[in-house]
Amino acid sequence: MKEDVITLREGRLGKLQPAHPWIYKRQLKKSYTEARPGSIVRVENAQGVFIGRGYFNPKSEIAVRVLTFHDERIDVPFIRKRFEAALEKRCRVKETTDAYRAIYSEADALPGLIVDIYGDTAVFQVLTLGMERMKELVVDMIGQTISPKHIYEKSVSVFRKIEGLRDHARWWVEKRAMPVEIREGKARFLVDVEKSHKTGFYLDQRRSRMSLENIVKGKRVLDLFCYTGGFSVSAALFGASEVSGVDIKEEWLALAKENAVLNGVAEKTTFARGDAFDVLRAYNRAGQTFDVVILDPPSFVKSARELRDAARGYKELNLTAMKVLNNGGTLATFSCSHHMKNELFADIVKRAALDARKRFTILKRCHQAEDHPIVTSIPETEYLKGYFLRVTT
Repeated sequence: MKEDVITLREGRLGKLQPAHPWIYKRQLKKSYTEARPGSIVRVENAQGVFIGRGYFNPKSEIAVRVLTFHDERIDVPFIRKRFEAALEKRCRVKETTDAYRAIYSEADALPGLIVDIYGDTAVFQVLTLGMERMKELVVDMIGQTISPKHIYEKSVSVFRKIEGLRDHARWWVEKRAMPVEIREGKARFLVDVEKSHKTGFYLDQRRSRMSLENIVKGKRVLDLFCYTGGFSVSAALFGASEVSGVDIKEEWLALAKENAVLNGVAEKTTFARGDAFDVLRAYNRAGQTFDVVILDPPSFVKSARELRDAARGYKELNLTAMKVLNNGGTLATFSCSHHMKNELFADIVKRAALDARKRFTILKRCHQAEDHPIVTSIPETEYLKGYFLRVTT
């Protein structure tokens, strides 16, 4: 079958970011319209020189996602090698947990694909049209290289709409009763991959949760945006005297309570439904304080256009959190949007401290866990950033 060819524009408009797999529609010559949506295409520069090979979608502003910059076939052995290379990177992660990200999209050179492992269950997300065309191959590769007992697809994301796709969720291999039990260091957690957020659990925060061990012993902890209790339960296991978890959804809090029982820390944990901003303001008015406050909000920034408003939200959140901290207390604060750069987030925290009339020292800089690798040539692969701060007057 004749291969479709996509040609870049001449000059600066057709210039690509080195080693970055995204090619935007504006960078292409108009002749691209003959290529089939979702098909594998050959990308050439204006002089006809090979640039890379990837899949094409004219509906997306990212028109081509490059799978390889080498002149090689995109076939079953190619995909298998990508899976095997990704799993090789995760060998050490499995020493402390049976829940990890096996495939992280562009960071593992398989753009548009997420595969998370929860014990005997694999959960995958397909986010792009090109990867949608390879879905059955993806399921086969998960089975052959990871060998889970159960495989669930949770392709539910705003990104699918951009790609012209509808959300889709189904069991591909042997439906499993929920929840799944996973282990993470000393902790165990129940995960509902069908009903919970994203694929089920915030795997990217593993290192930060485990870092609480040297922070929380004997402390009173407030965990905002607690979700299903990852930080709350970890804090209680690591010796916190009292942990209060807050989130907006009852079903998440119900699972958080189950996780507390599972780990034998129910007597030290309480979970309440509430808006984090409102809860912090109420605690501040009442003069109620904590030794440790954890802020792990969902992304406030869905696009670069929303950055200014998001910055105000992050500042208010951190400012009020500092006001309810005891002198010398610890603030663990995070942002999970790649639009929120490290430098901007650090500046927001500094300005929040100034307005709160507080000072802080950095105890630890936080990043996404090692199974979410950061590729320096692809800045979008780095999204989670945070700090453990000692806050004083």
